[in-house]
Amino acid sequence: MLYRQRVGTRVRVPKGFESSFQIGLARVDGGNSAVALMPRLHVANHGAAQQLLGASANEPSFLGSLYPDFDHARSYIDDLIGVVGQTGRVPGDFPFELAGFFNSFGQGLRDDEFVEMGYGGAKPVRYDTFIRKKIVLSRETTYENALDEQFVLHGGEVGAGVIHVRDVNGAKYDFQPPTEFEFKKAYDRAREAVRLVGTGLYDSNERLRRLVSVNVIYSDGGPSQPFDARLDEIGATPSGWYNDGNPAPSAEAVNSMRIFLSAVALQPLPSPYLYPLPDGGVAAEWSVGLWEASAEVSVDGLSLSLNAVNSVTMEELNNLLDLKHTEFMTDFVAFINTVSAD
Repeated sequence: MLYRQRVGTRVRVPKGFESSFQIGLARVDGGNSAVALMPRLHVANHGAAQQLLGASANEPSFLGSLYPDFDHARSYIDDLIGVVGQTGRVPGDFPFELAGFFNSFGQGLRDDEFVEMGYGGAKPVRYDTFIRKKIVLSRETTYENALDEQFVLHGGEVGAGVIHVRDVNGAKYDFQPPTEFEFKKAYDRAREAVRLVGTGLYDSNERLRRLVSVNVIYSDGGPSQPFDARLDEIGATPSGWYNDGNPAPSAEAVNSMRIFLSAVALQPLPSPYLYPLPDGGVAAEWSVGLWEASAEVSVDGLSLSLNAVNSVTMEELNNLLDLKHTEFMTDFVAFINTVSAD
């Protein structure tokens, strides 16, 4: 927008304009709040610039210093936030098409939180949920915001893969789980109270209009049994439960899974589904976003095999942990963090 205002008649920005803007994370300072110093990178060496921007030697280089519009944009946004914070109003010349971008900027902020732009500068400004809402609703009738509320599952439509829910006031909403496994799980547990955490579409009166993207957080009750009781059931499973020759789950595998899940319970993960394995081991399974993750304890209870598959990209992760090693949970947390980073 600023480039076009400066140039005037040009319809499109030149090739390499966006890629000329590069920022780097220089450091993160600690304290009561995290302070990220992210300077703009100016590449002085022509060859390095070509390599950085993916351009060939015959193409002109587009260095950040050639386009002042990005620096002007930073000032423009800081000034906009400052004006809205001081007056409670959005300037009349604020472009309509830019309001929607603020939906994703600061969406996770709570009412008592803020981001300070230009920290340590001449005129730092604070960006909070009030300012974000004002900017978006100045040009839109609805805005997106973080959602964490109680609902009741109410069946769904198998063909469309849509789950129906009702809020505490009985209002009806729909959402589409990311995987068939998660759809079936929510569909089979109709009338169960759950938390939906994610993003919702709200109007200016803070009324929820639509579920945009949510994850289901199940309680410990209902069909998902607490793992101790479920492991007791698995431990009592007789031999031959799978076929005529398979063994019963070993006491070593059940005990190791119990120890493992006691440590996992301290992590922000939903309760797993637990199954006996035909070879005498025990398996735990989780759905984490687009990933289906599992942990299988060996028959001797000494090792833990981790596997995760992305249901969209089919990317697969695998790891084998030694349960005798005292730091095995560090490796598990690193594994599950890779999955939940999506």
